[in-house]
Amino acid sequence: MTQNFTNNFCSKCGYKLLPIDSLNSQVTHCKKCNFTIYADPKVAAVIIVKKQNQILLVKRSIEPPLGKWSLLSGYVNRGENVESAAIREVKEEVNIDVSITELQGVYSGLSPVVIIVFHAIHTSGVLSVSNEVSDFKWVNNEEIPNLPFVYDKQIIEDYLLISNRN
Repeated sequence: MTQNFTNNFCSKCGYKLLPIDSLNSQVTHCKKCNFTIYADPKVAAVIIVKKQNQILLVKRSIEPPLGKWSLLSGYVNRGENVESAAIREVKEEVNIDVSITELQGVYSGLSPVVIIVFHAIHTSGVLSVSNEVSDFKWVNNEEIPNLPFVYDKQIIEDYLLISNRN
């Protein structure tokens, strides 16, 4: 399920945008300046930091969703290696270094964000809060709560399947 692209006016000249294909509003075109706009997705990395049968959760101190427990995650910057972005996000959020151990999968189609999920282990540093995170905790695989983002349920289900195989 893709979400509709709602940019109605050209970012170059301000003229009204029209869909190129009436069935696909994801690509629009400006007849005045001949500029085409594509509703490209954002890419985010999710990092499941593991310790035996536990994973690290963080309590978000920013939107979305403020005050909720979630997996460590963040957007990949243009030109940035996805694995490096994952490692950077963990450092920014809880001030530890991690080593990626595997790629869990790629999740897309439910939102305008493509999610790439990695597993990692803590290699150095002491956990601490940041401006993005107000708390953190290790939870047992059996005690992982419902998490707030659209792909979280599937990510956790897949993680538990992988964990049970190992």
